Amino acid sequence: MRPMATWLLSADGQLINLDQVEHLDVLDVFPEEAESEAVASGEATPAYTELVAFMPSGGELVLFDDEDAEVVMHAFDLLKRYLVSPQFEAVHSGQVLAVQDLIDLAGAQKN
Repeated sequence: MRPMATWLLSADGQLINLDQVEHLDVLDVFPEEAESEAVASGEATPAYTELVAFMPSGGELVLFDDEDAEVVMHAFDLLKRYLVSPQFEAVHSGQVLAVQDLIDLAGAQKN
């Protein structure tokens, strides 16, 4: 168990206690003009993809989005690693990060 709550900034800068999140998911977002039949059959192309936190209240908070679904899946993988890595948490304790920060840190570590 974590001794302290894990905080993260949403895409729009809201402070989120991840201990209060029911679940995280990656969702495709389709253009408003996309017909529901085309979406259901897989014929419609998403406009972008979001990494979303679902709250107990029923609310949803977007943590990250991008036009490339692979970028969002990579961000989701980084977030999962962040949440289970005591080394990462120790190095960045006291900072409130956003998912974009995790992407930036991962890119810097590769260089």
